[in-house]
Amino acid sequence: MAEKILVAIDIEHRENSVKALQQAARLAQCIEGEIHVCYVLAYGFYDYVKPFLVEEVIKDSIAHVKMELVAIVKEAGLKEELIYRHVLKGGVHQQILLLAASLDPSYLVINASQPDAAGGMAGPITAQLAHLAPCNLLIVR
Repeated sequence: MAEKILVAIDIEHRENSVKALQQAARLAQCIEGEIHVCYVLAYGFYDYVKPFLVEEVIKDSIAHVKMELVAIVKEAGLKEELIYRHVLKGGVHQQILLLAASLDPSYLVINASQPDAAGGMAGPITAQLAHLAPCNLLIVR
C-alpha cells in the first residue's frame, strides 16, 4: 500500500498552493506515495452563523473550489487522475486534522504565505498544525 501525503492548501494563495503541490509530488516520487489535496471552507464553524448560510451558496462554493483544485493541480504540472481531492467544511485546522486522522498520512504538506515578514510569526492555522500534526510536516513558503 502506498504511503499517503496530505496537502492542505489555501486557494487564496495560489502561487504557494502550486509550490506546495510540486513539493508534495517530489516527495511522492521519493516514497512512492499518493497525494491527497484538501481545501477547507470555513462555513458553519460557528453555530451562530449556520442559520444564515444558504445551502445553494454552499453548493456553489464547493463547486467553485473543486474547479479551482483541478486548475491548481494542472498548474502544478500534475496528472489530475493521480490526485485525490477533498473539499471540507468547518474549522480549518480541525478539519485538516480530522482528515489526517482518517487517512493516516506519512506527511502533511501545507502552504503558508508570509504577508508580513516583519512579524516573523506563523499564521494561526500553520502554528496549530505544526503543534498538532500527527505526522511529519512540511511547510512550503
